[in-house]
Amino acid sequence: MPLRVLRQQDLEYCLMSTWCMASEDIYQIQEWLEAGKIKRMDVYAGEIFPGTYRLEYALLVPIIQAHGGRVAIFRNHSKIFAGYGDKFAFGVETSANVNTNPRTENGCITIGRDIYEFYREYFDGIVGFGEKNEQAKKGN
Repeated sequence: MPLRVLRQQDLEYCLMSTWCMASEDIYQIQEWLEAGKIKRMDVYAGEIFPGTYRLEYALLVPIIQAHGGRVAIFRNHSKIFAGYGDKFAFGVETSANVNTNPRTENGCITIGRDIYEFYREYFDGIVGFGEKNEQAKKGN
């Protein structure tokens, strides 16, 4: 999670993309959502998440949905965070999945509205497994 960003500002919105995640990190996200540190969050996870991480998936979905967010499952291996608060918008590109681990990982935080909008537009266009795309919802 972009903890460095949360130390600077609360977030109106944050999207998170990961292949998988651990329950400890889901509980941390829940704490931030319930405390208002993040007001709304969308999560994009890899296709292995619901099957291989069944308990974590079952834990995550109601937490995210309770705060107006979306959980989309698709063929995903990207590790991205993007969002905005009152002070700035940002994008975080990292090698780490959302799981606390002892491994060395790399990441880059970029401050700017353009990178946030790039990732927001891309991930908003994802049609996850079991979801219908906007054209289907409109009957087109």
